[in-house]
Amino acid sequence: MSPRIGSLTCLKTLDCFVIGKRKGYRLVNSETLNLGGSLSITHLERVKKDIAAKEANLSAKANLYSLCMSWDRSDRYESENDLDDKVLKSLKPHPNLKSLKVTGFRGLRLPDWMNGSVLKKVVSIDFDSCKNCLCLPPFGELPCLENLCLLGSGDYIEDNVHGCGRFPSLRRLVIKGFPNLKGLLQKEGNDQFPVLEEMEIHDLPYAHLSNPCLCQEIGSLGQHRCNVFELHI
Repeated sequence: MSPRIGSLTCLKTLDCFVIGKRKGYRLVNSETLNLGGSLSITHLERVKKDIAAKEANLSAKANLYSLCMSWDRSDRYESENDLDDKVLKSLKPHPNLKSLKVTGFRGLRLPDWMNGSVLKKVVSIDFDSCKNCLCLPPFGELPCLENLCLLGSGDYIEDNVHGCGRFPSLRRLVIKGFPNLKGLLQKEGNDQFPVLEEMEIHDLPYAHLSNPCLCQEIGSLGQHRCNVFELHI
């Protein structure tokens, strides 16, 4: 990144913001940028205090429609898990956001802003390598969500309301790398996934096939409602 990039107050498009280790390259320098379109923020493991994430002021960037946030765990300046929680919580976007991707997050809990009030216009959500998360936010309640991709994003999803829901607009669902998956597909009835067209499930635990609700749902989706259906056990 160019040093002092935050001083370019008229800059409206910046596809990627790489967080550096020295002054002038930190996330705080994005505070004054009136960015729109797409933005990828990389090397979030270099953020040392959550106040720096708050000062980025993403919630005020109403013209930002696509946001990718990533942690690189090969970096020797690796942050603690609880700091990851605080940083992601502080990077709350504006409700105009339509696409969200989170990669390499090592916190235990995803923030409360991942709900229908902030993500009400989001069409696509991708989670990749968020291995410590205990449960998902209520994505099933998001009214506009059409694409949900979960790749190796944790070993366990709590069997409660979080992660479950109707998914009223979901057309594509991809789940890979959840050896202890639980809860997401266990709601009974035909009300769930009413418009689903494509589904891929990889590494489904064998024990889950004994769950009649899950088997019934998978069978219904695979045989009658999906144009593309893949199941890998």
